[in-house]
Amino acid sequence: MRWGSPLLPPVSYLSRSISPTMKQSYRYNLNGCIPFLLLALLCHLTNGSKPRTDQFAECEEWAERGDCGANGRPYFMQQNCPEACHKKTSRAPKLRRVPDNNDFFDLKAKDANGKVLSMENFEGYVTVIVNGARVCDHSELFYNSLEHMHSINPYTVEILAFPFDHPNITTTSCIDDLRAIEKRKDRKIHVMKPVEINGPNTHPVFKYLKKLFDIEEMEPNYAHYFFINPDGDMVELHRGASYNALKTFIDMHVKEDLRVKKKWEL
Repeated sequence: MRWGSPLLPPVSYLSRSISPTMKQSYRYNLNGCIPFLLLALLCHLTNGSKPRTDQFAECEEWAERGDCGANGRPYFMQQNCPEACHKKTSRAPKLRRVPDNNDFFDLKAKDANGKVLSMENFEGYVTVIVNGARVCDHSELFYNSLEHMHSINPYTVEILAFPFDHPNITTTSCIDDLRAIEKRKDRKIHVMKPVEINGPNTHPVFKYLKKLFDIEEMEPNYAHYFFINPDGDMVELHRGASYNALKTFIDMHVKEDLRVKKKWEL
């Protein structure tokens, strides 16, 4: 997929105005470049900068049987079989412009400790909304990965992780641990109160996002990453892509972005 296609806006480069005294003063002027920034953030979830390949001959077999999904071995598979998972689960990124009368910043949601967060608080930031199935041996690792993602860009990104109960996963044996993990107060990301992502009781945030992307039913086995730009007028969706694939995608475009930046500076 190339910059300037009907799906993605043309390449531009980022300009940042930084004030050392206030976090709120960090702002990005995206100028149509949000897909570049968003994928750059995701690629930091990988361990190291070198592209990773599948480590086992059985990776494709494991991916076919569902091990990449939430009810499989998602963390193991992302670490050891990224190519097989990407081939099996990935979907092309989708970009939507938000209608003028449909403001993301009007939405609200409660975090895991019951505090109401207004999306208006995140205006001026790249906001990441992600759903994560509650899984006994995976949820904490998932949140830690998001925490690492935030640590790379602490002044420009806000991440809201919405846990939900997977219809085919039982968490009875670890529910107290999951609740404690969700309510930890030392995180920089926002772990939200568990929600429903499908059905009549779908949370308003996901109802809004599903309507924007014409999603009737969200696939519960894979995380959906919704990126909202600082002005709230563009949203990009990534689903099922491996970290390795995202790294490859951004590597392909970073040279082009730097070329354009150099041209503008001449």
